[in-house]
Amino acid sequence: MNLRQQINELIVLMGKGMYEREEVVALSLLSALAGESIFLLGLPGVGKSMVARRLKSAFNNASCFEYLMSRFSTPDEIFGPVSISRLKDMDVYERNVDGYLPSADVVFLDEIWKAGPAIHNALLTALNEKIYHNGKNDLALPIKGIIAASNELPAEDEGLEALWDRFLFRYIVQPVQDKGSFFSLMDVSGGEYVIPDSIKVTDAQYELIHKESRKIPIPDNVMEMLYKLRISAADKFMQKTAGGDEDMDVPYVSDRRWKKIAGILRTSAYLNGRDSVDFTDCLLLEHLLWDRDSQTVSVRKEVEEAVSTHYAISFRDLRNKSLSSGGYLMTEDRECYCIATPGEDLFIYAEDYDRLDMNNRHGIFGPGNRIRTVEGPGDLILRKDRSGTIIINNVIYHLRRRPAIQYQDMCAKLDKEISGNLFLRDGLNGYPDLACLMNRFKTVRE
Repeated sequence: MNLRQQINELIVLMGKGMYEREEVVALSLLSALAGESIFLLGLPGVGKSMVARRLKSAFNNASCFEYLMSRFSTPDEIFGPVSISRLKDMDVYERNVDGYLPSADVVFLDEIWKAGPAIHNALLTALNEKIYHNGKNDLALPIKGIIAASNELPAEDEGLEALWDRFLFRYIVQPVQDKGSFFSLMDVSGGEYVIPDSIKVTDAQYELIHKESRKIPIPDNVMEMLYKLRISAADKFMQKTAGGDEDMDVPYVSDRRWKKIAGILRTSAYLNGRDSVDFTDCLLLEHLLWDRDSQTVSVRKEVEEAVSTHYAISFRDLRNKSLSSGGYLMTEDRECYCIATPGEDLFIYAEDYDRLDMNNRHGIFGPGNRIRTVEGPGDLILRKDRSGTIIINNVIYHLRRRPAIQYQDMCAKLDKEISGNLFLRDGLNGYPDLACLMNRFKTVRE
């Protein structure tokens, strides 16, 4: 079993019995394997804590720390009690962290915004640098995944922006919607799952994923799309803060978040068994760019708009390279240009057409209505004018133009690539707005 198969099997088993939770399970695993954190927004009883417990089961010999925050929670309850003996005998203020957050592999913090500033401040370095300042010592935390949850977002103007910024993934967990899922949920015999040790992620694998995913390149066309999204978001935010429309509901995406987003895209590509990031990885941005739940629809639309546009451009450019620089239709064997003639297909070998100029050359018909130039006398007199139009026996012909984008081929390719991404919904059917956006390219011509 290769890594991609292993991760796929993990996602399937982790999601067993968690109806309509396959996506959040997959994203939680991706977040943890990338060394990042995820915030789940949802009403009580929608399975947020269960996602954290399932995540723990994905790692070999993993320990989990869970805590339900309240305004009365103290740092002792999260990070461990102060060691009285060390304080008394050595005058050192340290905590006994065993069994608490600093010793856990997977952490689940419910109702995180209800905790006080002392806990929030300590979480800043735990989330970002995976470090906990314990007295005079800095502890490197073994944390692989941090999941926080709440039924509300952090209140504004309460100093929570820095902590909120560190939750890279943001996901809204909805109650079960589908009738079939509801019936399955009500079936007491369902929901059992077992994850064999053979497919759990080991510490060595976890380190390898971190090391190797950093080497995954982001191609220029994908980087260009990310840059345009970044500029668009930054311009809108600056317009709002500069006294523009106060009702503008636009997210703030820090440079730190963009850098971490690149890490998520690289990890997604690596776990999917690819050697570079592609546009399907970028569909994950809908969970990475919003600040308020009111922005989720607009962010998703902007991401899908960017992906559809740049994917179409990339598809066209890739096909142009595989056909001809002039944009003319060639046969599948890549050897012939197709001539626009009524009633039949007529071709000229590409190397012969490229040698034509405004002077006459002789040519002959070959097998399959293919024209070949010859050095001696032939049945045809061939030349072309400055525009590239071909003239055969003084009759003007044009090379057949092809559509700028072969819509069906492009959509089939995109559908296959989305279906092949472990962390996305099922093909284009899972992205109906994206499928509608692809409709723009049905009638485009060069």
